[in-house]
Amino acid sequence: MSPGRVEAAGWVLAALPALLLGWGLASGAYDASPWRHAVRESGLWAMRFMTLALAVSPLVAATGWRAVEPARRAFGLAGALYAFAHLWFWTRQYGFDWPFLAEELLRPFLAVGLAATLLTVPLAATSNGAARAKLGIAAWRRLHLLAFPAAALGWWHFSLAVRLDRSELYAQGLVLLVAFGHRLVRAAIARPPPLG
Repeated sequence: MSPGRVEAAGWVLAALPALLLGWGLASGAYDASPWRHAVRESGLWAMRFMTLALAVSPLVAATGWRAVEPARRAFGLAGALYAFAHLWFWTRQYGFDWPFLAEELLRPFLAVGLAATLLTVPLAATSNGAARAKLGIAAWRRLHLLAFPAAALGWWHFSLAVRLDRSELYAQGLVLLVAFGHRLVRAAIARPPPLG
């Protein structure tokens, strides 16, 4: 499969949860508490796609399966978009009551989630080829290391939530630890030895 088709398949996979959620909201399937459901689902999918994006490099290193690499951009950008949707649905759930929402953001659980979402902004803004060319590959790669603290904060936010599947939380935590470890090993290998 060509790289373009792999990336397109990644986008199709990323779009499916949004389509299902949109259909559910439009059809009234979540009448009891539609915005709460949207907050929950968009947050879960943000974390899932962020984790998938970071899992690509260690997966390729372990298996040599480079065919999956073009999907990383789709997964990463989808993670950011679902995080933005998660934040929007949360504000909508409370009727855009900005004084109340600002006060709520003083709670650690919500402050951590907001920080994770804000860290995805420069990642999403520079996910295109033009930004990569303008920044230069070295600067672009340094900037995109923000994906690691964004994912770590997202996972922390996830861990503080109640009524969520803890098995998924632990599985994602393990994948993120592997991804972080892989990145540290790569950095250590790439670092030149000290002089003298």
